[in-house]
Amino acid sequence: MHDPRFGLIAGVPIGKIFENRHALYAANIHTRIYAGISGSKNEGAFSIVVSGSYEDNRDSGDTLEYTGTGGQKNSFSKPGAQTYDQSFDHQHNRALQRSFETRKPVRVIRGPNANPKFAPASGYRYDGLYVVTDAYLTTGTSGFKVCKYELERLSGQPALPSNW
Repeated sequence: MHDPRFGLIAGVPIGKIFENRHALYAANIHTRIYAGISGSKNEGAFSIVVSGSYEDNRDSGDTLEYTGTGGQKNSFSKPGAQTYDQSFDHQHNRALQRSFETRKPVRVIRGPNANPKFAPASGYRYDGLYVVTDAYLTTGTSGFKVCKYELERLSGQPALPSNW
């Protein structure tokens, strides 16, 4: 059984690249093979994957505007348009909303389809700890309600690699 702990994972350095989501799971970095948010609606999110699957995501490196889960016909195509409303009633969206309330740090992993300036060319890179500074429901690019989260990278961590 995987231990979905908050914070850093012993023996896993920030910046480490994992071949795929199964490797993230095996290392306890992100304990959901397919979902972008891993956590508990009562305790908060343990980790998120920034993969470029949602048209309303904005990745500026040390800050993120992250879109919650749901509302797409196929979230595995990049980036997908919303086809129905998201809600904080979804357990994964509620987990990240709970992280805003508790201020517990969330592990951020970037996949190869995220913002090319910060994303790895291949695999999934563990980019350290962020705190959720805001969580709200808004109208997204496609006109449907989306759960939005603003995250800021905690200071004192190794600098993010940049591809530009």
